[in-house]
Amino acid sequence: MTAPNANLVGADADVGTTDPDEATPAIVEFRDVDFRYDSGLLALDGVDLRVEPGRNVAITGPSGCGKSTLLRLAAGLTTPTRGMLARGPVPEGAHPLSMMFQEDTLLPWLTVAGNIALHFKFRRRPKSYVRDLIGELLPLVGLQDFENAYPYQLSIGMRRRVAFLSAIAPRPQLLLLDEPFSALDEPTRVALHQDVLRVTQELGTTLVLVTHDIAEAVSLSDEVLVLSKRPGRVAGRHLMTFGKERDVLGMRESEDFLHLYGEVWSDLRRQIRGEES
Repeated sequence: MTAPNANLVGADADVGTTDPDEATPAIVEFRDVDFRYDSGLLALDGVDLRVEPGRNVAITGPSGCGKSTLLRLAAGLTTPTRGMLARGPVPEGAHPLSMMFQEDTLLPWLTVAGNIALHFKFRRRPKSYVRDLIGELLPLVGLQDFENAYPYQLSIGMRRRVAFLSAIAPRPQLLLLDEPFSALDEPTRVALHQDVLRVTQELGTTLVLVTHDIAEAVSLSDEVLVLSKRPGRVAGRHLMTFGKERDVLGMRESEDFLHLYGEVWSDLRRQIRGEES
């Protein structure tokens, strides 16, 4: 799914962009953001979040804490009740953002190539460009022999790879991931993590990932945010120390990985129990 670009949205917002005195303009920045549903339920409370280009952010927290709501705000699918949501400039030739969901969103009547190229039904590009792009993307996730296959002919893991390529095909500046790998078995999920890191690094795409899987959060991000119980607020920030070149499978045996996993889990456990940080 792709979403349009916007500079500034929110209940208290004026037209503008991110603060000009920031050394690196953020792709998206939440400033003291609240979100309240029409029912009156407060989902998010005073969220501050800054996503800089090339710096992947993972978000975890107790069930119902507003993680998916936060992604919907970032995608421009809804607006804050209070506070400000700022967007930085989009590089020339890049699409602002795409989103990949937990549900299988592939269209069953389209082939693998057709699903990957779906964005270009709405944003016209020359057929030769789309054909060459598909030819470049498929080998990156090992699907070069399945261009003409239909979703029902693919395994769950292969369908997830096609959905990922569909999201990345527009060359988004920002890719939002809403628990897209939760239905996969562990070996398939880890292999897909490696593909996601490699492809997004090659294309210069920044990730924001919502997940219940702490190992996934640690593996894919440069920073893990832990939200509190509803109403969600940022209750903990954890910096990952692995750098950009990662062996996702091998790193799980390292002391650093186990230490960071333990820190995030300890923080998350406190929020599940409703304890103060």
